[in-house]
Amino acid sequence: MKKPVSFITISAVTLALLASCGFEDPDANDTTNDDTASGNGQLTIANPADITTFDPHNNSVITTSAVLVNVYSKLLKRDEAGEIIPELAESWDTIDDVTWEFQLRDDVTFHNGDPFTAEDVKFSLERVANDTTLQQYATFSQIENVDVVDDHTIQITTAEPDPQLLSRLSTPAASMLPKDYFEEVGADEFFKAPVGTGPFQFESWQQDEAVVLSKYEGYFEGEPNWETVRFSVVPEDSTRVSELLTGGVDIAFNIPTADMERIDNNDGTHMALEPIQRVIQIWLSNEEGEATADPAVREAIDLAIDNQVIIDEILQGSATATRTHITPGNFGADPSLYDTYEYDPERAKEILADAGYEDGVTINMSVNNYYTEMAEVVGGMLADVGITANIELIEQSQFANRLFNGELEEAIFVGWGNDMFDASVLDFFKEEGVAPYTDPEIEQLLEDAAYNMDEEERADQYQQVQQQLAEDRGAVYLFQLQGRYGVSDRLDYKPRLDELYYANEIKLAK
Repeated sequence: MKKPVSFITISAVTLALLASCGFEDPDANDTTNDDTASGNGQLTIANPADITTFDPHNNSVITTSAVLVNVYSKLLKRDEAGEIIPELAESWDTIDDVTWEFQLRDDVTFHNGDPFTAEDVKFSLERVANDTTLQQYATFSQIENVDVVDDHTIQITTAEPDPQLLSRLSTPAASMLPKDYFEEVGADEFFKAPVGTGPFQFESWQQDEAVVLSKYEGYFEGEPNWETVRFSVVPEDSTRVSELLTGGVDIAFNIPTADMERIDNNDGTHMALEPIQRVIQIWLSNEEGEATADPAVREAIDLAIDNQVIIDEILQGSATATRTHITPGNFGADPSLYDTYEYDPERAKEILADAGYEDGVTINMSVNNYYTEMAEVVGGMLADVGITANIELIEQSQFANRLFNGELEEAIFVGWGNDMFDASVLDFFKEEGVAPYTDPEIEQLLEDAAYNMDEEERADQYQQVQQQLAEDRGAVYLFQLQGRYGVSDRLDYKPRLDELYYANEIKLAK
């Protein structure tokens, strides 16, 4: 395994698996609250999995980020259309190729009353840029210095020209922490009761039950929409759906496709389906000694999988087949690889036989248990062509830890987003990245693109990377998901492409 990161036919087997799956996303609670049915009291959101941490710098799980963005703020953020807009920074400009200057708001306080200043920016960004143990270190390690010009002006210097800096600063991982208070209480105590500058402040976290936030009266953009926001952990799909139908929750995420019509036909609820950044994919190791090191095995895996059958039969059409992670709307996308896939099981069998696998081949596959049903169906399709997939199901938080420690198998079944809206997400195929496939030519293209300030050239470099990955099957891409949200009719809510719940953007329907 890679070293740990420093900081047209379907067999009876496959058909049986398809028939048995309504597609659930496993990733008890009394979520009923009188306020949920009246006024702007409480907003209740039911998720299938709990958050993993309150540390935004040490998190790579989108369902965690979706909660944390309500507590913390960043210099910049993205609006519903994905455009970068100001948050804690009022304006910014380049000083030279490697230096950016940001003017900060002067009317911001943390939830404990401390004023937000340039010192907090320096502390927060240097923490994530220098601590190699943090999961987001690689995203920010390009930052060389953060200099305080005055209380509300900072300059950020990068080691090389960085065309992605604004995108980095708009991600949840660029959240601001209060320097003085953090240093006073220490990291362990701080993240037990975190303090940010967001519209909602921490009230409680009962693990595997709920995170509860309350509105922060001193929020710099005005009074928040809700008195409280509750993120309930409801792993069981049937319970999540039931809570929505009976008014116990306002929004339920990852609705099973079998329940979508029932929610739409219910008086008081509806389905909201919107594309999200997450792409389901299988990373394949090319490390010597692994079965997937053989290009023939990787190609056969790709050809064995009928993407559209999974989309139609399991997801009821709520996804789009793709051969790339970089989907439309993201910088560097290659349209020729989107809304397409390759499926030829007979050719897959021929390739395996020609490569000496007449008796079949076995691979080991680590699977985030959020995607259990999909992985099982894929396993059935692989079996149809002579590939035995030994599937290890791993709970979501442990999956992330083992991924970043380089402890997963040769095949990694994962759903991965793109919170930077940029093809640089493919950096996980670099030698120091978390994906188990590497290639010197891809490495060089990614390195060159990382510092290329010419957008046309940079986009071309990323498109070359995507074409090579598609050709060599460093990853087998399945589809871009649509988010499946059950929503109370009392809300005016459109899910975001980035999957984040900005609760202050969620309003009562008029």
